[in-house]
Amino acid sequence: MIADTVTWITSGVMGFVTENMALIGPIVFVLGFAESIAFVSLLVPSTLLFLGIGGLHHAAGGSFWEVWLYGAAGAFIGDVLSYLVGRYFKDEMSGVWPFNRRPEWYLLARRYSDQYGSVGIIGSKFLGALRPFVPMVAGAMRMPFPVFIAASAASCLAWAGAFLSPGYGIGFLLR
Repeated sequence: MIADTVTWITSGVMGFVTENMALIGPIVFVLGFAESIAFVSLLVPSTLLFLGIGGLHHAAGGSFWEVWLYGAAGAFIGDVLSYLVGRYFKDEMSGVWPFNRRPEWYLLARRYSDQYGSVGIIGSKFLGALRPFVPMVAGAMRMPFPVFIAASAASCLAWAGAFLSPGYGIGFLLR
């Protein structure tokens, strides 16, 4: 009885994923974007969703490379937008929500950016609490745009790959 139920659920989920393969890339793009936008990332568990989507997508016959680039592109555009917001607000960043309610978040991101610079952009992608704030603070600190772009691109590619690939490994087992 339980095995039949599990088979029924699994085949239903896999059928749904297979029928909607064209939506996986755009969904991963939006999740990567949301994860990189300050404040929005607090509401979207993209990292966990990347793991699940990777497994289901691979089990349904999807390719890692396309979805990886969608996720990285979404995260990159989110980083650039956050950077530009930081450049716009500059010295007023500590007065912007949520920094005005949680000034320690701004101070932590600022201290991290001061200490690690462009390498910190890459590392911050893997530190959930800092991920969305470091690009904004880098903009506020006037990190040169070409330096930010290079570091952000590398970090987004690494992050999307790191959180999609385990799901693809699980998907390999499900196949």
